[in-house]
Amino acid sequence: MPGIALACLLLLTACGENSDHATAPTDNTSVVPAGPGTCDESKPAGAGAWKPVLTEFRSYLEASGPPDAKDHVKDANLRDCPGGDREANVLTDYDPHLEAPHVDAETKNRADRVAQAFTEWRDQKFHDEGWVYVINGAVETVTKRAW
Repeated sequence: MPGIALACLLLLTACGENSDHATAPTDNTSVVPAGPGTCDESKPAGAGAWKPVLTEFRSYLEASGPPDAKDHVKDANLRDCPGGDREANVLTDYDPHLEAPHVDAETKNRADRVAQAFTEWRDQKFHDEGWVYVINGAVETVTKRAW
C-alpha cells in the first residue's frame, strides 16, 4: 500500500495537481513535501532547495540507530531556512494505512525513534538546529522533533 500511495503522489506531482503539497526537486531524484515546517516560504528570502541526505542518514542508522530502522526509511531530505534553521523530511513506511496523525501507539513510537535518531545524527555530526518531520506516503506528518 505505501508503494501505491507514493506512486500516486509522484503522478500527481508530475501533473502539477498537488503543487501546494509537494515539490519536485530539480534533479528529479525524489518528491519532497513543501511544508509544514520551520521555513516561512512567504518571506522574500525563502527557503533553500531540498537536498537529499538519505545515504548519509541510512549510514548513521546502520551504525547507531534503532534496529531495523534503516530498512524503513525510504527517503530523507533537508533544506536551509531563513534565519539559519534547517528543516528535514524523512519518509518511512511506518504508516502503511496513511492514518497520520491518528496512528497507533507502536507506529508513533517507531516514527519517534527515527526522528530521535535523525536529531542525534545532525547534532553529533553537524551541530546545527532545525526540525525533522517523519512523514508517510501521503506526505502527512506522523511525528516531528526539534534538534
